Amino acid sequence: MRKPFTRKDLENRAFNIIAKGRWGNADLYQFQQGQKIWVVKDFLPCPPFIRKTWGRFMAKREFMALQKLKGIAGIAAEAFLLDAYAVCYRFQPGTTLKETASDLINDDYFFQFEHLVKMMHQRNLVHLDIRNRRNILVTDKGQPALLDFQSSLNLENTPRALHKILKDIDISGVYKNWDQKKPAFLDSSRRAHLESLNKKRFLWFLKGYPLGTKTDRRS
Repeated sequence: MRKPFTRKDLENRAFNIIAKGRWGNADLYQFQQGQKIWVVKDFLPCPPFIRKTWGRFMAKREFMALQKLKGIAGIAAEAFLLDAYAVCYRFQPGTTLKETASDLINDDYFFQFEHLVKMMHQRNLVHLDIRNRRNILVTDKGQPALLDFQSSLNLENTPRALHKILKDIDISGVYKNWDQKKPAFLDSSRRAHLESLNKKRFLWFLKGYPLGTKTDRRS
């Protein structure tokens, strides 16, 4: 299938830098092709050893996760690999949950977000970094979207005994953010579930990058 644009297009035309990656992380660009705006997550600027190992692995990892979740509302659409070092997907206007004031969040937002996460779980994928509010978007239509699947795991490649634990990590992130932003709408049943999960804090070592930490690359 023909790609919407190439590395040469990216190099020859203007793009906006969303964020400069740290030492082992991708740079994020916003690039317009025709009427469509794209996000480019690019590991090419990383040091050669990181780029050719970690970068290639993480670009493919995120692409495979987005492909697995294709068609779910709130998941980045039309993902493709620009090359071995960059994954691209459609830009979704909005602000991160961290940057959004509570009174600007719809009362049913977290019910929708819980449904989104459960839809993801039905596709046998866990995110594992939902407690990070920068990974959750409030779209310009007031709906939830989930970002950054570098930490995700395909449950089809994971021992079944871990599936509930891994899904609980995601759900605890939903309820934690719900409690912080819209506590009046977190019912007693969900609150009790959150409190139960918080007693298992030793599980949170599983969150985030597979190696447990993010390295730092200063631009």
